[in-house]
Amino acid sequence: MFFTKFFSAIGGSGNLDELVEQQLRDHKGKYIFQAFVFIVSGIMAATLSSITAIHTELLIGVILMVTGLFQLALTFKSKMHWWSLLSAGLSIVIGTLIVWKPFVVLISVVTLLAIFMTLESLFELFLAFRMRLKKGWGWMVFSSAVTLIMAFILWIGYPTFDVLYLGWIVGINMILYGLSLLMLVWGLAA
Repeated sequence: MFFTKFFSAIGGSGNLDELVEQQLRDHKGKYIFQAFVFIVSGIMAATLSSITAIHTELLIGVILMVTGLFQLALTFKSKMHWWSLLSAGLSIVIGTLIVWKPFVVLISVVTLLAIFMTLESLFELFLAFRMRLKKGWGWMVFSSAVTLIMAFILWIGYPTFDVLYLGWIVGINMILYGLSLLMLVWGLAA
């Protein structure tokens, strides 16, 4: 039922913006918690990136699955819209692929993360422009732009070398997303 509301609101009536803002206000504590989960997960991914490539890959896969499941649960609980469902589903699918076939996926993990980060930055940019009149929306644009730049670096990089700094790239992405979500929620509360 909530899909009908969201897809009908996309037609430009402005209801989507109000619905998203209301959901962010109603579930402020949960979104702040989600932001801290992303920030802590990002710090873990960046800090532990000096481990071997396979451990980094498995850690990133688990982090993507956990944050994706948390985002999915929160999306259903707060009746958020389709971009959040797509983002959560993307995290879960890519994370599961990474954990399920670690040796086969090791070289292709860079490509998978480049795809994930490209799509994630576009979803985040879409949300930022939907919230552009709200305080804190610039953080979402900044986070989206940095994520897109990092995805581009992965796209043009050499896969064997990219594996060495993968944890940093994913960590920065998660920290920025968490910070942008935090600023957006706090901006609405102000």
